[in-house]
Amino acid sequence: MKIKSLLIATMSLAATAVSQAFTIDFNALALPSGTSISSVTPQAINVAGYGLVLFEVPAPDVVQVGQVHANDSGTIKNSLEMDPGERIRVTFLGPKALNVNFDVAGINPGFDAVAISNIGDNPQKFQLDMIGNPGSDGAGLAAVSWTAVPEPSSALLGGLGAGLLILRRRR
Repeated sequence: MKIKSLLIATMSLAATAVSQAFTIDFNALALPSGTSISSVTPQAINVAGYGLVLFEVPAPDVVQVGQVHANDSGTIKNSLEMDPGERIRVTFLGPKALNVNFDVAGINPGFDAVAISNIGDNPQKFQLDMIGNPGSDGAGLAAVSWTAVPEPSSALLGGLGAGLLILRRRR
C-alpha cells in the first residue's frame, strides 16, 4: 500500500511540473485593427493558463494592429505593424517563458534583419528590433509562442495536495 501511495504522489507531482505551450496570435486575438501600442499605451494580454504578457513600444515609436503584411503562404494576417528602426518589447509576467518564438509576417525585399534579444538582466523580457532600409515596407509581428513550466512552489503545492488526499484516504 505504501508503494502505491508513493507512486500516486510522485505521478501527481510530476503532472503539475509539466511544461505547457502558449501562443498569442494577433490574427485570432480580439484586438481591433488600428489598436495602438506605445510607451504611453502598453498592451497587457491575459493568456489563459499562463497569466499576463505585456507589449510595449519605446518612445517615440507607435505600432498598430493592422492587415498590411502576409505570412509565408501569402495570407494577409493581423499583426503589429512595424517600420524599420521600430521596436517591440515583450515581457512575460507569468511563469518563466522558455523557447520563445516570434512569428514575423511580411519580411519584404529591402529588409536586412529582424533581431530578437533579451533586455538587461530580465530573462522574461524580450525585444524585437526591425532593422531595415528606410523606405522598405516593414514587417509585422503576427504571433508569439513559448512554453512555460510552473514555478516550483506550484508543483510543491500540487504534491502536498496529493499527499493530503492519500493520508485522508488511509483514515
